[in-house]
Amino acid sequence: MLTERQQSILDYIMEFRRDHGCSPSIPEMQRHFGIRSPNGVAGHLHALEAKGFIRRSDRGSRQIDPVDPLGDLQSRVANIPLFGAVPAGPPQAVAEHRPDGCVSVDEATLGFRPGEGCFALRVRGDSMKDAGILDGDLVIADSAQSARNNQIVVALIDGESTLKRLVRVQGKTFLKAENPAYPELVPRADLQIQGVVRTVIRKVA
Repeated sequence: MLTERQQSILDYIMEFRRDHGCSPSIPEMQRHFGIRSPNGVAGHLHALEAKGFIRRSDRGSRQIDPVDPLGDLQSRVANIPLFGAVPAGPPQAVAEHRPDGCVSVDEATLGFRPGEGCFALRVRGDSMKDAGILDGDLVIADSAQSARNNQIVVALIDGESTLKRLVRVQGKTFLKAENPAYPELVPRADLQIQGVVRTVIRKVA
């Protein structure tokens, strides 16, 4: 928290830099604020530096650089292509998908750094509700052609798309819903993994 005078001095430094391309000197701040002693200005600058709003250098009297207090908290923003919807219910026939847009999410929210093949899908249906994936959610998935046992995957089963949990038991591979109202899906001929779900984003109304 800044005092009123500290905030005024910080505002003046920012305004001076916009107008002149450099920070004001201590004598210039003295004159502007009517402060008699340079030590008075130096005390305010020391407080601003201690609170993380400026950074000072010994190279000259104008070496005062504003610092964004939130800078260390900011993270990279990932732009992830959004490819329509994926059924979290009965599998549905696959259409040729092109991105409908993109989802911009900071990596701190994702909890991981997305790779080049990362993609987003809108969930349609309630077959994964007991895994915390609800109708209307966005799932963020890594593009993959294989997955570990019990991972939630975007898959093509006999040419139809769905979102389910991959299960392998005693040499048998199938897709399991997280809703007892839906049956297990055992491939008749083909099962292809398209992606492994990494996180879920929910919009709260």
